[in-house]
Amino acid sequence: MAKPPHTGDPITFAKAATETLWSYDTRHASRAEHLSGLKAWMTGEKSYRDWKSVRGQVPGKTLWSQMHDNAQHATASVEEGHLPEAFKTAMAQGPGAITQAYVYAVTVSGKQSISWQKGGSGAERRQVTLAVQCRPDRDCALSGVLPEVAP
Repeated sequence: MAKPPHTGDPITFAKAATETLWSYDTRHASRAEHLSGLKAWMTGEKSYRDWKSVRGQVPGKTLWSQMHDNAQHATASVEEGHLPEAFKTAMAQGPGAITQAYVYAVTVSGKQSISWQKGGSGAERRQVTLAVQCRPDRDCALSGVLPEVAP
């Protein structure tokens, strides 16, 4: 699994995090190992850390086991990332509000390609909105996955 990038840019970070969220390989990693790798992307600040929303992006134990039996693996290609209009509007109306948590909403779009044994494969276009914490004195970290995509 990829390591978090050293960046203070929420869009750069969100694009890398999305690629990691949408990529997995059940042939070489257990669900627990995959989740452990995702935890490395999370903020260490418990009050801004929504691990449940990130964990919810990973198939459950039974489905992961079935995916493993079929040697399923996925890769992601990220095409675009941006701050949603609603977030930009909120920032314009209260620019000082971000200085408590430094959490940005970032919407990312791209494609997930999935393959499995015996040559099966498919792909789908996807979008997600992430909460990304980027404090001025440290690298960005993942805070969570929003329940809906913000345009």
